[in-house]
Amino acid sequence: MIENSPYRYALLRPFSNHMVWHINDLCNLSCVYCFFPTGVKDPPEVGQLTPAQIKAAFDKTGKKWALFIGGGEPLLYPDFIKLVNTLKINHAIQISTNLFNKNVREFAERVTPENIININASVHILHHSSGSLAKFIQNYHLYMDKGFDITVSYVTYPPLFKRMKEDFAYLKSQGIKTIIPLTFQGFFEGKKYPGSYTSDQVKMILENVHEPLELLITLDRMKFYNRMCRAGSGYFFMDYRGDVWRCATIKESCGNLFNGTFSSRPGPAACPVDQCNDACFGIISQVEEPFPPEVEFGAASEVAETIIEDSHLDGT
Repeated sequence: MIENSPYRYALLRPFSNHMVWHINDLCNLSCVYCFFPTGVKDPPEVGQLTPAQIKAAFDKTGKKWALFIGGGEPLLYPDFIKLVNTLKINHAIQISTNLFNKNVREFAERVTPENIININASVHILHHSSGSLAKFIQNYHLYMDKGFDITVSYVTYPPLFKRMKEDFAYLKSQGIKTIIPLTFQGFFEGKKYPGSYTSDQVKMILENVHEPLELLITLDRMKFYNRMCRAGSGYFFMDYRGDVWRCATIKESCGNLFNGTFSSRPGPAACPVDQCNDACFGIISQVEEPFPPEVEFGAASEVAETIIEDSHLDGT
């Protein structure tokens, strides 16, 4: 495991088999930019299998999985702590969480960091008062002290740009080491993002980005048509029922992991769509990894060049 790496993709690249697992719908927050409507409850299928049954299903594939678990809020999944402790015996896990719910502290106390790739903690700043934000920061330091690799992500929702610099400065002043600007994908005031970001907004993201390839998402350049991709052979998307798809963009069925019908492609295949919606996984699943995009506006270009040099992603 790469300890507290500032480069998110560096944590993902060592693994051959990635599964993005949408484990549940239930969440204790109601973010305006979320894909799900407010008040969504978990479907009856959630939590019906025991941790041992789920582990057996993954083990049966004969693969060592890197599992990227999101929701909803995964920490609200029934018996989630036992599930993670069971799965991480044979597999590696990343968890995306708001780090602000009733199970956060218990998880940190009962789960050790071995085979936990990363905790991606989203600071949904619009939901926080000064007191609740202090609690979020306290939870962050609890996980750091327990030895977890933890990063904080901040959704670059258009109304937040007026406060983004101040928010990042404050979080860093409170000892948060790695804050990742997470590109907003959706509609705001009739405009589709990320394609509608202004150059000033892109500059602001660029000043805080840790991985230059993230700019492919920010600049709406996730266009991999006809490029060879491991989706369906080494990368998959799975829902709470255990239904597995080639990826989150292409709903080509790969069977169901939980009922034993899962199957994978024999190898990489050409991407058949114009636009990839799989964020970072669409990038790292490319057989030939894309080059970081060129940014052509003033001082921000110098920042981009520095990031590219530091992360050794300039092709040299």
